[in-house]
Amino acid sequence: METTQRTERFYDAVLRFSLWTLPYFYYISFCGVFAVVIHVLRTSKEALLDLFTRNILLMISGLLILSSIVAFNKSEAFLQLVNFLPFFLIFTALPTLLKKCGTLEKLALGWVISAIPINIVALVEYVLKSPFLPQPLQTVGAIAHLRSSPHVGRAMVTFNHPNVLASYLVMILGLGLGLILKHLSQPPQKPSENTLHTDPKNQLEWSIWQPRLLYIGTGLNLVGIFCSGSRNGLIIAVSQLIVFALLARTRRVVLIGGMVGLLAIALGAAVLGIGGRSVTGEAVAYDPRIGVWQIALDLMRERPLLGWGLGNYKLLYPERLIDPAHPYIAHPHNVWLLLGSEAGIPVMVTMTVFVGCICYQAVHGLIQQKHAPANRGMVLAYLFAFWGCIGFALFDVTLYDASINIMNWVMLAGIYSASRAEPAPSEPTLPKP
Repeated sequence: METTQRTERFYDAVLRFSLWTLPYFYYISFCGVFAVVIHVLRTSKEALLDLFTRNILLMISGLLILSSIVAFNKSEAFLQLVNFLPFFLIFTALPTLLKKCGTLEKLALGWVISAIPINIVALVEYVLKSPFLPQPLQTVGAIAHLRSSPHVGRAMVTFNHPNVLASYLVMILGLGLGLILKHLSQPPQKPSENTLHTDPKNQLEWSIWQPRLLYIGTGLNLVGIFCSGSRNGLIIAVSQLIVFALLARTRRVVLIGGMVGLLAIALGAAVLGIGGRSVTGEAVAYDPRIGVWQIALDLMRERPLLGWGLGNYKLLYPERLIDPAHPYIAHPHNVWLLLGSEAGIPVMVTMTVFVGCICYQAVHGLIQQKHAPANRGMVLAYLFAFWGCIGFALFDVTLYDASINIMNWVMLAGIYSASRAEPAPSEPTLPKP
């Protein structure tokens, strides 16, 4: 029994470390996550998911394979299955480890803190890429090389595209906002007798620095999202802040902080633009996404049942070119249109039902107060974060970046786990005399 508990603690630690370090170690972190998944799948002696969730996930997998068999380009379609099937296994295995509220909270808090260096580097990169940087500095070797990279004026840090950075940060921002709400809902703890007489050096204790790092890390995400120059990221961050402000309206200081964040984003976008692009109605009206979406709708009408095959949109796009200025577009910039055009409408609908049922059960539990008090904050935190995934999926597709794809499925697994987590055992009460 003791050996089993040690093993579970070890794999729990490996999972958390691997997820926290995804932007830093990438392939090493992938290996850590999949090692945990293999361990859970190999050792679990009970059903990992409820019957409905398991069956609908199997149905989606079968439809994706069938779509690949009849794809326009079969080799490309089967290759793109790697962006789906392995991540279904991740979702299947993770609830076993995440079912404890303490694990969910540690994972979320560690994510917020581990993103602090990323946001600081994003700010430095944004400043070095800025057109306002003095000309002598712009010609310095390392700075000149940085400024010559793609996506002028936009920070990428360790990611391969500024939008991927923004997609990562809106999820971390959501976790941070949810954790702050959980922290605010907890009654203040009275200092113990030992704490009152401790040496001043002990003020650096984790219990003291934890809320500070939470607030700092959450706020810095707004800086990183702005520096990425992602319009999608900023829109999602604003929506998260609005909901957060509504839920925290009884806390004046937090409400003011949320309003200041919204004002800073609006002012920065108006003065500096977003990623070097001014915010105008004309820019929105002539966004190439509109033409890209129309092509996806046409493809869905031509092959509604099984689609053209995963990854085939980019192969079909040149014949339907919307603008010579955009000779290559990899995907429809909307995950529902991607699923509908490449895998078929049944996959699009079934995937929506799959995700929707999980989120509905979590939200319904919050409204009906069915979750244990310790779990409510975690359900809300992972819902906030997953809204970052869904919001981004409306205007872009980031599942081709494996680190973001892992995070998307972990956020969904967090919602699934938190809404089904066992309530913490209540303390025994002494009988009245």
